[in-house]
Amino acid sequence: MKRKVAFIGFGSLGSQLFNFLNEELDISDSLMFFDDIKLKEGDERSFPFNEFLNDEFKEYEFCIALGYKHLNLKREIISKLTRANRKLLTFIHPTSFIHSTAKLEDGVVIYPKCNVDQNVIIRSGVLLNNSVTISHDSVINEATFVAPGVVINGDTKIGSGTFIGSGSLIANSIKIGENVIVGIGTTVTKNIPDNNSVIGNPMKFLKKKINLL
Repeated sequence: MKRKVAFIGFGSLGSQLFNFLNEELDISDSLMFFDDIKLKEGDERSFPFNEFLNDEFKEYEFCIALGYKHLNLKREIISKLTRANRKLLTFIHPTSFIHSTAKLEDGVVIYPKCNVDQNVIIRSGVLLNNSVTISHDSVINEATFVAPGVVINGDTKIGSGTFIGSGSLIANSIKIGENVIVGIGTTVTKNIPDNNSVIGNPMKFLKKKINLL
């Protein structure tokens, strides 16, 4: 029996995820989209963005295909789906390594060639893009987006709704708060409180929030 998958949002990230999922799960014949653009284009499998909680779709697994610009909205949707006892789709690309002691909650998406070490905890809705390394005993909280090539060293804690830019390096035992933006190529050697933006090597705190393009 084929798995029924519903995408919430379907931009460039959704296209990537569809290709991964369809290659591994063959979902093309049992697919729904909650995306206003696809609906406007006349896709017969599409429904208005906010109708994903309708009872007729309760048998579907939901893939929240919202990118790094919409992490707070992603958190809201995770909360709604969880309260409604709906299933979040989890996907781990077969080229990635996940240690047997790591714990992944529902809705985690892991792209190719990632490495998740022992005793790591990854909460709902986290996305690890290509070639991310997460070392032992780290915790990545809900709806965080980790861009390609990031290295997170051991015993690091990252808050929910945070964006870690490509090629960033996070030192051991660092604490990063919620709604933080870590710019591309940043070396993080000190803790970052909630709602901050940082960039550079050495890392600098910015007065204005980084505009994610």
